[in-house]
Amino acid sequence: MTTLFVREWGTGQPVIAMAPLGLDSTAFAGVGAFLAPRGFRTIAVDLPGFGRTPLPDAALTPAVLAAPVIELARSLDAPPILLGVSLGGRVALEIALAAPDACGAVIAVAPYLPWRRHRAWLDWAWLLDPRLADWMPLELFWPVLRRLAAFMEQTPYLRDDELAQAGARLIYYLSCPATRRAFMSAARELALDPTEGPEGLWARMARLAVPTGFVWCERDQLISLRFAGAATRACPNASQVLLPCAGHWLNGPHHRCLAAAVADLAPRLLAGDDERSKTRHASGVDFEVHACRVAHTAGPAPAPVVSKEVGHA
Repeated sequence: MTTLFVREWGTGQPVIAMAPLGLDSTAFAGVGAFLAPRGFRTIAVDLPGFGRTPLPDAALTPAVLAAPVIELARSLDAPPILLGVSLGGRVALEIALAAPDACGAVIAVAPYLPWRRHRAWLDWAWLLDPRLADWMPLELFWPVLRRLAAFMEQTPYLRDDELAQAGARLIYYLSCPATRRAFMSAARELALDPTEGPEGLWARMARLAVPTGFVWCERDQLISLRFAGAATRACPNASQVLLPCAGHWLNGPHHRCLAAAVADLAPRLLAGDDERSKTRHASGVDFEVHACRVAHTAGPAPAPVVSKEVGHA
């Protein structure tokens, strides 16, 4: 049995949220606060091996990470929206492909997608053995790492950006050998994620049978907008949303722009509403462009957190 640790905000239509590589469910406090007034129940999960969810005895492929989330989705009263950022976006796509009956829609924010270019470099990732984590004695420095993480969390630019704060805490969490093994295992499997063939994501994405929306960030220095073009060709019916003011995860006050974009897209995907004006970008993609909200009224304060553990076979 796999035990997923979850945090919840709000009530109503369920949204299962999955974080980037190494981060935990606390990253979605801001998104949960935006979704709650709109009648959504955000269920943020600690993916296997991260946060308070145990590390399974298996390589952390997207399919392995997806399996307990599928069980969680099927246990809910209504098919949830799957929301994932980076690694979480890749897992969300995996769930939608493997178990389309378990979800009502997918929102993939800057998802990791397999590289087609420079594959020869990624093929060396098989050398990244998770057992090497035991040779990195970061636990000897946990007091320093904890202070460094706390300092980053409290810097003015990141103080109210929950996603960035969760990333800062990763500095401390890596002092745990199990977290290091999980990080290296998931990173290796992402690098080796096949592109084509029966298991290749790009070949399989054309079979997505649930409403799907991609959210891209123009200031993202990790996930290039070139992937948006490839995603458009693979999934021509998917919504493509662009945030000009946001990056991959260090967004400071612009985290409200990301949360608002997700809150706007979620009900539209469920309703099949894609009637939004689009702008042709220099990348060749027709995006729904969301204006920056930082100059406007700050978003709502995060709703009270209700945490619980959910076990699934």
